[in-house]
Amino acid sequence: MIEEVWMSSRSDLIHTGWIWEENTRVLCEVLAQLVGYTFDDLDWMAIGAALPTTDDEDEGRWYSYPLVGPKTTLELRLAQAVGGCELSFEVFGSADEVLSAQIKLVGDMAAQYVITTL
Repeated sequence: MIEEVWMSSRSDLIHTGWIWEENTRVLCEVLAQLVGYTFDDLDWMAIGAALPTTDDEDEGRWYSYPLVGPKTTLELRLAQAVGGCELSFEVFGSADEVLSAQIKLVGDMAAQYVITTL
């Protein structure tokens, strides 16, 4: 488990937490779907290429990726736990109570279970 994680003080923070690294793409895909953004292999290639240089204990080494949809725009920030198999994440943007609850749920599920696609 990650003990010390840098946490943002931005007022538009919706949710922060950690997930199992193997759930990263699922987290991205579900968050994108929630805002109406089509997440594809090019998006995943960009995130996958950036993650190895991230460090959740160094604020300057987090990776930020926008999910721009017709419903709203989310900023997803990701960083690896060095030496672990977890990934810290933060979601920023504008969200109503329903979207906020959905974002929290997907984050919590990605921390509790290993999620696979068919």
